[in-house]
Amino acid sequence: MKKLLSTVAAAAFVAILAPAAFAADTCLQFDGVNCDLSGDLGFFKFSAKLPEKAKKAVSLPGRACGTGVVNAAAAVGNSGTSVNIHGTFNCDGVNGNINASLPAATANDVGTTGSGDAFYSSTDGFQNGPSCTVTVVDCDDEP
Repeated sequence: MKKLLSTVAAAAFVAILAPAAFAADTCLQFDGVNCDLSGDLGFFKFSAKLPEKAKKAVSLPGRACGTGVVNAAAAVGNSGTSVNIHGTFNCDGVNGNINASLPAATANDVGTTGSGDAFYSSTDGFQNGPSCTVTVVDCDDEP
């Protein structure tokens, strides 16, 4: 009986923690007065968590502007202080790129802000665009 109770307790513990432990989406919102992206166009949903420890990197495939695609990578340098994100995306047949830097220690916490730049145009040729504010947002709030 004691073993049965231990097994049931362990199963309940795993069932309660499983959604949090396996939640792997990270969502970023790019915006700002001079940013090329905002609203729906500035929302990116990645199917992985951002790295938070020094010398770690992850691939970040995901969605951009609702039905568009984004392919990015995120890495934390040797100092471990910031995570840098670089990616390309396509929305409505137009390519763009994003760059962002967030504090590594809180990179996956909703409300964390950092800086970045973005480019979204078929005529400017992938130059760094105007500066943007980048915020980690709740993926349930997708526009």
